[in-house]
Amino acid sequence: MNYDPKIIKIPSFESRVPLFLSGEVTPSQYLEQCISMIEQFEPEVQAFVALNLEGAREAANLSSKRYIDGNPLSPIDGLPIGLKDIIETSDMPTQCGSPIYEGTTTGRDAPVTAALRRGGAVIVGKTATTEFAYGNIAGTRNPYDLDRTPGSSSSGSAAAVGAGMLPVAIGTQLMSSVMRPASYCGQVGVKPTYGAIRQAGIHPFSPSGEHVGAHTTTLGDSWTVLKYLSNHAGPVPGSYGIVGPQLLPPAKKPLRLMRMYTPGWKITDQEVKNNFEILLDSLSDLDVDIVEPSTDPSLQALEHEFERVEWCIAEIAAFEMRWPFFEYEKSGHTHHERIDNLLKRAHEITLDDYHNALNFKKRLRDLFNSASDIVDGVIGLTAPEVAPVGLENLGHPVNCSPATCSGVPSLTLPLMTAHKMPLGLQLVGFYGQDETLFAMANWVNENLS
Repeated sequence: MNYDPKIIKIPSFESRVPLFLSGEVTPSQYLEQCISMIEQFEPEVQAFVALNLEGAREAANLSSKRYIDGNPLSPIDGLPIGLKDIIETSDMPTQCGSPIYEGTTTGRDAPVTAALRRGGAVIVGKTATTEFAYGNIAGTRNPYDLDRTPGSSSSGSAAAVGAGMLPVAIGTQLMSSVMRPASYCGQVGVKPTYGAIRQAGIHPFSPSGEHVGAHTTTLGDSWTVLKYLSNHAGPVPGSYGIVGPQLLPPAKKPLRLMRMYTPGWKITDQEVKNNFEILLDSLSDLDVDIVEPSTDPSLQALEHEFERVEWCIAEIAAFEMRWPFFEYEKSGHTHHERIDNLLKRAHEITLDDYHNALNFKKRLRDLFNSASDIVDGVIGLTAPEVAPVGLENLGHPVNCSPATCSGVPSLTLPLMTAHKMPLGLQLVGFYGQDETLFAMANWVNENLS
């Protein structure tokens, strides 16, 4: 499959809803389009570890009847969707990419799953993930080049949407696991503010850092599904969730954007750099001020701290993974090398070490908050490269980690290419200001697409 951002592989859900309401198209017909794409591309892409087409067809038929009767359940009624295989589903196994849970069905839905069902969404299947969303993937391929990786732990979700098999899939992110695969597979990827969507029923690794996010064909679909989940699955207890209109916030032009380098700029491919500079020039021509971090001490301090975010995420994860991974270890289970290396640190780390990492995380968020007095947001590359060749090479998380570590919202837009592959533009907002970030992204997307 050749990458061309102008080619629509599957119509967006937001474009189908008016047709559902008018009776011109039904959710059942829309689902069958998805199934046709699954039959065509899944044998090679291998985005799914489980499919429930019978259950999906039943849910789509019920949704079709509700639209005919004029009584859709919610803004997501009839939405075909996939769920990353660390999210519990009562009707399909939740295997976490690990032999420990092979064939395991918990018999219950996670809050995210239950909320989707209550809203009339059509859950098509479980998407492939790395082992416990941290180890390496086995099998899923990039739909635009089968010799290339689809990305990190939410790779199945990204590949399913990238291949046009689904308009929406749910992923999770601890470092870059929504954003980077979205960039590699040519789609919108969103990581909302930390705590916006409840994590219960999602296999724990580092609960204080895990974000529930979305892979979608459009910004509108991202906003609709994440806003719905924040309201109906609920946020992490004690968090405020996503506030704003039911549908995508109106476009709002950013006046000043801080250019984000991160340590990733040092390893960025030259063609990627060139195409990013062209995009920044286009924004400048539209009177958006691209602010260099070196021009302001507080922005410079923020950029400087990006050097330590991967250390911080790993330290916190090592402390928080001790349960259940010490239990797995005691039972004689072994894991992928990446998990085993972090598990070694889990045996060494102290509460003081954990506090040091938490203090750094708070400082990073404070620096982001300070930046909001100077700029409207942050702009950068989602990844320093297009999808690498070889399924074992998942790419670099370095560009996405700052937003994840601090818990601020971020998203990627498929607005660039390099080496004939997709390349994402990253926009970062400020804590709790998801609506503002989407409004800004809406404007950027409208003016640069």
